[in-house]
Amino acid sequence: MMKEKISYIVIVLCFCIGTAHSQIDSLQVLPEVILSDVKLRDFSQGVTVARVTDSVLDNSKTALTEVLRYQSLVYLRENGPGGVSSPSFRGTSAQQTAVVWNGININSQLNGQTDFNTISSRNYDHLDVRSGGGSIPYGSGAIGGSIHLNNDISFAPRFENKLALSYGSFNTPSGNFKSRCGTQKFYGEGAVDYTRSDNDFEYLDTDQLNENGQFENTSLNANFGFTLSRKQLIKVYHNTFLGDRNFSGTLTAPSNDAYQDRNTRTLVEWQASDTRYDSKLRVAHVFEQFRYFPTEDNRDISTIGKAIRYTANYDFTYRFGNDKRLKTTLDYTTVDGEGSSIQQATRNAFSAVALWHHQVTEKWTYGLQARQEVTNTFDSPILFGVSSEYAFAKAYTVSINTSRNYRIPTYNDVYWQGAGARGNPDLVPETSMQAEIGQRFKYKDLNIRLNTYYIQTKDLIVWRPDLAGIWSPQNLSDARNYGAELSADYSYTLGKHLFTATGKYGYTIAEDRETDNQLLYVPKQKMTASAGYTFDRFSAFYQILYNDMVYTTTDNLDSVAGYGVSNLGMKYSLVQKKEQQITLSLQARNIFNKNYQTIAFRPNPGRNFLIQTTYIF
Repeated sequence: MMKEKISYIVIVLCFCIGTAHSQIDSLQVLPEVILSDVKLRDFSQGVTVARVTDSVLDNSKTALTEVLRYQSLVYLRENGPGGVSSPSFRGTSAQQTAVVWNGININSQLNGQTDFNTISSRNYDHLDVRSGGGSIPYGSGAIGGSIHLNNDISFAPRFENKLALSYGSFNTPSGNFKSRCGTQKFYGEGAVDYTRSDNDFEYLDTDQLNENGQFENTSLNANFGFTLSRKQLIKVYHNTFLGDRNFSGTLTAPSNDAYQDRNTRTLVEWQASDTRYDSKLRVAHVFEQFRYFPTEDNRDISTIGKAIRYTANYDFTYRFGNDKRLKTTLDYTTVDGEGSSIQQATRNAFSAVALWHHQVTEKWTYGLQARQEVTNTFDSPILFGVSSEYAFAKAYTVSINTSRNYRIPTYNDVYWQGAGARGNPDLVPETSMQAEIGQRFKYKDLNIRLNTYYIQTKDLIVWRPDLAGIWSPQNLSDARNYGAELSADYSYTLGKHLFTATGKYGYTIAEDRETDNQLLYVPKQKMTASAGYTFDRFSAFYQILYNDMVYTTTDNLDSVAGYGVSNLGMKYSLVQKKEQQITLSLQARNIFNKNYQTIAFRPNPGRNFLIQTTYIF
């Protein structure tokens, strides 16, 4: 099966290469850099979009968990380093946070979320963190926010290679190699990211080690662009992730189980553009499979689950002059899912989306959004959104947005047939209303942003046991989330010296409306801050993360204490030429050897180190 998929991809790529090189028209209409997700750029007025650049990704550990933990206000719940990592965005659940890969929502069809430890951040040109509801452009799950993984295609003469090798504490080697080449008619990029670890760190203040926590991950990317004529092009994106990890125990219970991930994503896009319109046809194949081994020593016994998704998507954008544009999208998706404890089933969904953007004046812009989805399993709600921005001065802008969002039940919610639990085919989608007001201040090199928000969610899906002790999901709870987010960044240059500082603070209330108790694993406060210094070939940074305490029971009687963790890093360019660069970096993480937990009874590593060399040629 896997060999057939790989062969199919190779055939498609070879066909596209042949087609691209047979064209002789010069590129006149299409821009030099082709973005993978135009909706994020052109239809996100009124919402906050924070970008994590490739330079920041290079200084981070490869897993998406490590990047977002220190670069955003998303709270990450990780079952120990390398274990399952799930996000809480503005107090919402992991299933209510969408992960968007080059414009395609890739949340699991089985459990409705993305494990952030299965995403290698270094294979992407940049990450974008979009706050607030985004179910209209991005589909089910984008209630609290969305994380965007983007690869850019650049039609310009180039041939670049980057090799990064690192070694960290607990016997953790990793390597990343990325190569890209291009002309005015062709772009090609290949990348591989590999990391493994014994992950046998000491539990601080005990005589125990993190046993059975080893992991090994490989991520492969291949992206291509071909110009067919002066107005047409084809883009191809592909990602494969292969993960093999053991699940470590806790302070109170050992573990000997293991888990495998096998995920592939392929997207082919044809685009035609003119001065007035953009037309895009996209076809995507997304495959996900997990295999769970109750005993690492005997891999003949396992449970399995998999889902195969095909998506056909057509976008048409028409520009009414320079100040108005309308995007319409038609999308058809079919999903086949099955597993050891999952009833085999097929889902089909058709959706229609309309996005309107109007730049009324130089100071005022607004947008309107609507979505309707029809499926063979659920009655999906009509979604709508309104947003606007007004610049009262060059230094001060106010934004406002409101939208209705949703999340459909997952395969596990509906079709699970495991021992002691069963799915519920009578579930209805979760729906939410959200509103947000933002203020943005800018003075010279100082930028400040303050956002306040309110989210009300109905028909939350909750798993509970019946009188016979059988667990099943029900639409039981309603939730209310509200809070504020403050971010600031500043830079100052003095001769060859560059000083930078960033800070983010979030205050979140996430309540079960029936009990008024804070939801599980939602800190009321999270703060990140960093300071950087650069002089000539030398640079250094210091960063700190603070997470408030979180409750671990619905009655709010048990909790995990809050904590603060600091990291320190330095980098020096050994060779700095136009055609060649070699840098050496050293990082010390948790420098104060803090004993802390993100999940109850699962300690994190104490002080640890990472050394890395990067060669660009």
